[in-house]
Amino acid sequence: MDTIAPTNLDVRPVEPKHRLETIMGAYESLPIGGMLDLTVDHDPKCMYYTLEALHGGETFTFEYIESGPEVWRVEVRKR
Repeated sequence: MDTIAPTNLDVRPVEPKHRLETIMGAYESLPIGGMLDLTVDHDPKCMYYTLEALHGGETFTFEYIESGPEVWRVEVRKR
């Protein structure tokens, strides 16, 4: 069975006005079953709401791995 390697993305060095675009681009490029390991410096719940609005909540999973106060990590899997 083939395993899809996770895509690791740390957007902390990315200018804030480009972060959501960078994150969503990485998510959209995932294959079905692919996982984005995202690291940010604030709660990324805006990504959750954006994905839910664009694709529906059944098309992805969103799991917090680390929840601040300085670093947040989430694993987002595309279904």
